[in-house]
Amino acid sequence: MLKQEFCYSQLDGLDLMMTFYSQDPLSSEKATILYFHGGGLIYGDRDDLPETYCQLLVESGYNLLTIDYPLAPEVQLATIETCLKDAIDWFLTNYQTTLKLEKPDYFLFGRSAGGFLTYLLSARHKTASQKGLISFYGYYDLTIDTFSQPNSYYNQFPKVAPMTAQAMIQAKPMTAVSINERFSLYLSGRQFGNWLSYLVNSPSEKVSFSLSDEELAELPPAFLAHSNGDQDVPVAFSREAKNKLSSVTYEEVENLPHDFDGDLTNPEGLRIYQLLIEWLDSGVTAS
Repeated sequence: MLKQEFCYSQLDGLDLMMTFYSQDPLSSEKATILYFHGGGLIYGDRDDLPETYCQLLVESGYNLLTIDYPLAPEVQLATIETCLKDAIDWFLTNYQTTLKLEKPDYFLFGRSAGGFLTYLLSARHKTASQKGLISFYGYYDLTIDTFSQPNSYYNQFPKVAPMTAQAMIQAKPMTAVSINERFSLYLSGRQFGNWLSYLVNSPSEKVSFSLSDEELAELPPAFLAHSNGDQDVPVAFSREAKNKLSSVTYEEVENLPHDFDGDLTNPEGLRIYQLLIEWLDSGVTAS
């Protein structure tokens, strides 16, 4: 498996990068998967997808492009969305000349907050080249009470006072921060119910970054996966999406944590990725 890095844009002098995973020699018969990482939009990095899954996707003939985005709260959600629109446009402009691909077909794939970005970009940046979306334990509505009230699961942990959390905010944008460095910022936001204040400036922005039922119904074919034991993002999101999207394959796993695919010793993660590849191969990639 080859890995190449490309810069798709800059923000205040910060390079916004991509990692392109491919076979050697390059496989270009199938679509490319554009991946957005999780981390509450506050931490994480573009290459957080375990290599086992990257290898599986690439060996199945799918090229993988993992994408930087600037993290909140150094930037707001509107800036994140704009940067990722630029990333998709970069792919559509450079798929032949830079990536040496035959066609621009792509899927958007995100986990957790990356799943939210996948929903958002699929609805608000439609292109003929997008063949579908993949959301693992994602969400599409910022207005629900769950995100604006203290979370009982996170309140089992020692409290992180808002002032302590805010001391972690940097003066300049960043694209990669480890969970060890900044999980406390997200933890505090969920404990005190103020996480969304890191992303948006007003209640009206929560609405504007939430998808309507009409937008959900117009999304491309989707593969969704969620655990019914998710303590972070309610499984109801994916259950409801199953009924609101026009074309959905939904896999629900039993009693596992939020990021159920993060434990590589549990076979459930690999099983879901194998089902994902079957879905990708089923004809949904056809032009």
